[in-house]
Amino acid sequence: MGGAFGFLNRRVLSFLVHRRWSAPLNEFITARAMLDAQGAILEGMANGADLREIAKGIALLAEKLVPPALCAITLVQPDRLGLKPLAAPSLNHHYFSTLEEIEVGPTSGSTGTAAWRRAPVLVSDTTTDPLWRNLQSFADACGIRSSWALPILHTDGTVLGVLTLYYRDPHEPGDWDWSALNSCIMLIRLALSQERRTHELTASEARWRIGVEATGIGNFDSDFATGVDHWSPKMRQILGVGDDVHPSIETLIGLIHPDDRPAFLERYPKQPVRRPDRPWQFEFRIVRANDGEVRTILTTGAVFADDSGQLRHAVGTIYDITDQRQHEEQLIKAKAEAEAANRAKSRFLASMSHELRTPLNAIIGFSDLVRNRVFGPMTPTRYESYIEDIHQSGTHLLSLINDVLDMAKIEAQKFELVRSVFPIEQLAESAMLLVRPQALAKGLDLVDDIADADLLLDADERAMRQVLVNLLSNAVKFTAPGGSVRLFAEPAKDGGLAIGVEDNGAGMDADGIATALEPFGQIQRDVTAERTGTGLGLPLAKAMIEHHGASFHIESELGIGTRIWAEFPPNAVHAPPRDDDLTTTPSTRRRERLRQMKG
Repeated sequence: MGGAFGFLNRRVLSFLVHRRWSAPLNEFITARAMLDAQGAILEGMANGADLREIAKGIALLAEKLVPPALCAITLVQPDRLGLKPLAAPSLNHHYFSTLEEIEVGPTSGSTGTAAWRRAPVLVSDTTTDPLWRNLQSFADACGIRSSWALPILHTDGTVLGVLTLYYRDPHEPGDWDWSALNSCIMLIRLALSQERRTHELTASEARWRIGVEATGIGNFDSDFATGVDHWSPKMRQILGVGDDVHPSIETLIGLIHPDDRPAFLERYPKQPVRRPDRPWQFEFRIVRANDGEVRTILTTGAVFADDSGQLRHAVGTIYDITDQRQHEEQLIKAKAEAEAANRAKSRFLASMSHELRTPLNAIIGFSDLVRNRVFGPMTPTRYESYIEDIHQSGTHLLSLINDVLDMAKIEAQKFELVRSVFPIEQLAESAMLLVRPQALAKGLDLVDDIADADLLLDADERAMRQVLVNLLSNAVKFTAPGGSVRLFAEPAKDGGLAIGVEDNGAGMDADGIATALEPFGQIQRDVTAERTGTGLGLPLAKAMIEHHGASFHIESELGIGTRIWAEFPPNAVHAPPRDDDLTTTPSTRRRERLRQMKG
């Protein structure tokens, strides 16, 4: 680019040499010649002339404006630690080689100090000024005796460079010198700012392209006015074409799958015959040029129009979504298979409910008749223990089946609550009744600790009884003989109700709690520990509690014990009716309480 615009300095020199007039005290160029020189410099900037040539033209202009100055334009490194000479047409080579060794600082000659201070620095005699104390050899080698430096500041306050004027004799600037250099300062500031923006834009574009390429996105740019298209390397890779293939819409259309080509032609923006649509996004398949593989492509783009509404430009991206679409198809297939399996499971569970519960109910019912000697005594008497085992085993098996079916209903979101308002005392007594025999058999202290037995709970009584029985059974199972199990109900902090079970049994660590809350999860304990059950008791209790809209809580520590409870919100807890609102007869009082509970 510098060669293409090398005429710049020749034109500036021509203006400065041939269009000037002489003044009694100094030579000045005419205003017209100065404007012509400035125009030549600006023309070079507009045409993309090399920055060094532009700076050289500005330096020559400054030297003619304030002779006998020797002008140098210096760049300041972005870190403000060093200097880099850009143009010094009248100084020797020693100046260039030495200046780069000078660091920006408070005593770094005229140029380095001006960059440090961000303010002009005037040195009328380098041999006596302290700023040049360490640079005398440099001044002598360059033939410098005085200098003044003007920092070139960006709009954000950073120092872009320094314009420095040197003289071979002691010299101080006059009023004309300062005002005459204003145009030079503005020109070099404009040139350096333009160069900075160009570098920033180039760096930004490079970062953008690297980022886009890294994400697997290709991009294209179509100029309808010139017919020139550009494809990024990633787009060529997606399409399977090399650098020798000319990018064009015709080339792209040739790679589109024949079945998708009509839809693409319908949606892609045409030549300038209509106003542009909103940004487009659609899919189509291509047949890759290098291997013939069919791939699915997603394209996104937009068109730009001129003032007349004609299309002039189209830009966009393409992205290979073949793997994504295949993955989605696999997910859809897996979802369909899972739904089919779930329907099969539901049918199986419905069948199990009938096929297993019916004979079990018969076994339990008939064994109960025999146990109670409805039709007379059993002979021999040893059959009594057998029939007891049959009844207990059948009851236990029916409980396990009910747990499995309830958990399946909850997972399928088909478990329905039958809500009613009932006394908490009634719920506690029925749950304790079912586990008391096991607790007594192990010598445990089973405690009914209800803080306010008169409170009423709005819930599914059967489901909550099952929750408490499961929690009590677990507590009894994992508490050593002589321990205690407590059923409690007490006010929660938010005005609701906390109801649960606490024991001083084996306890669990964090991993044990996580395992116990998994369906069918059972903690590995020592070989002597009791291991009956399906591992559904705790998960089922948690699911039923949360199905009520209550919150489930568990605290446990190995060797200390476990505390598990549900917290019901305030709107699920009701105070009992007052006695003065009821009639005195027990039957009437019971009817009135039931009426209020239903209301």
